[in-house]
Amino acid sequence: MSGPLSKLSGRHRRAIETFLAHVRSALKDVEVYLTGSLARGDWLEDSDVDLIVVSDELGHMPPWERYAFLRRLAPADVAFDIIAYTRAEFECFLAFREWLQNPDPLVRLL
Repeated sequence: MSGPLSKLSGRHRRAIETFLAHVRSALKDVEVYLTGSLARGDWLEDSDVDLIVVSDELGHMPPWERYAFLRRLAPADVAFDIIAYTRAEFECFLAFREWLQNPDPLVRLL
């Protein structure tokens, strides 16, 4: 097996693959990003799965409902931490992340 999941434990890999299959069935247009210790490669056997899910189909739900909806798609025997964004929210997140890495001065004027 190759790809981003190949260096994970079998337990983590199976849990993520199960989640991806379920989310593909539930949402037509979706992106899923792995983050946290599993993405960095410094995970432990009991590490949780940190995911960012991006889909405009989630836009009608408040954040807590998005999490509950997506968590039901993940296996119950593995801890998941899921953040859900619409595409516009994700673009704002990426821009803010970029700004944090290379901040311009921010001077409050009023």
